[in-house]
Amino acid sequence: MADLVIHDEWQLPAWTGTVGPGWAALLLRLHWQLLALAPDYRIEKCERGLGGLRVCVADRFDEEGDFDGQWADLATQLTDAAETASERTCEICGGPGRPRFRGGRGEVWITALCDGCSSDLVRRATPDGMPTPPGLGR
Repeated sequence: MADLVIHDEWQLPAWTGTVGPGWAALLLRLHWQLLALAPDYRIEKCERGLGGLRVCVADRFDEEGDFDGQWADLATQLTDAAETASERTCEICGGPGRPRFRGGRGEVWITALCDGCSSDLVRRATPDGMPTPPGLGR
């Protein structure tokens, strides 16, 4: 099955570096699930939003050019499950987490964190009040 792995810029491994390690694992799991459905699947969008991941897969069409509704239904079920899981998974460590507000001085974001990683971010806050979590960037 390894020969079916495309890993181009349109598949989920391209986005694993844009999120923390806890969510990167969720994206890789989703990648393997989507590969099982369609080795040439493509992602239109993968981003953070409201404390979780938001993933949109590209539509697929059959040989006659007709929309593949079965693919859309199955892919949506998988992406919805991954998005829901991300809201309960710490973006940093991958443990159980919940959405938390972070930021200060005009910049605020929401991400899912466990109690431990959330406390670590507060302790590592920069002088301007903005925490710099490893793997999350600014």
